[in-house]
Amino acid sequence: MKQILLVFFMMVIVSGSVFAEEKYEKFGQGRVIFSQQQLTIDVEVAVTGMQRAIGLMFRENLGKNKGMLFDFGKDAIQRVWMKNTLIPLDILFISEKGKIVSILKNLQPCTKAPCVIFESEEPARYMLELNSGMSDGEKIIINQKMLLLL
Repeated sequence: MKQILLVFFMMVIVSGSVFAEEKYEKFGQGRVIFSQQQLTIDVEVAVTGMQRAIGLMFRENLGKNKGMLFDFGKDAIQRVWMKNTLIPLDILFISEKGKIVSILKNLQPCTKAPCVIFESEEPARYMLELNSGMSDGEKIIINQKMLLLL
């Protein structure tokens, strides 16, 4: 009887972890190309609500020319906070047509609640998170167009 119960519990554990893995959707992959700067950023792409909620939380670093692109599906005022984000970021808000409509520079991790909620100045479909200082260092500006390869 103990062996039957043990087998049963093992099956439950295995099937539960498979179910959990199926429910977790890994981030997509893409590229953002800034042709003026001859710069390509490899991005993880967050499309689902869960992916957008997790974002770059708890990451201790972000590689050179790496970022995360959030796709909200349509142009709207977008909001972001730095809760559980461990690294400072520059955040670019991008319209459906691929034009930068707003830039937030050097946002610092939120270490104590309540965390400030920041928002885009104009409606945006996408939000691109980059290492802090990258937008100034690469001379990325509002109204600049970019190419999104998703």
